[in-house]
Amino acid sequence: MKKSVEKKDINIEDSFKTLDKIISQMDDEKCSIEKSIELYENGIKLVNDISKKIEKIDKDLKVLNK
Repeated sequence: MKKSVEKKDINIEDSFKTLDKIISQMDDEKCSIEKSIELYENGIKLVNDISKKIEKIDKDLKVLNK
């Protein structure tokens, strides 16, 4: 499973589900160090993407509330 996280139009809920799967895979005792590093990198990219999406939603809400 060598999927990298892409910044497509994935909604936040799906992003959190994917992040949860990454965490579960990393928690597996059978996960190699190399795989753990790959998963960690993908998780960080996903967290950054989620953060950007939340910031955009926050800005949009502020505009709507003016």
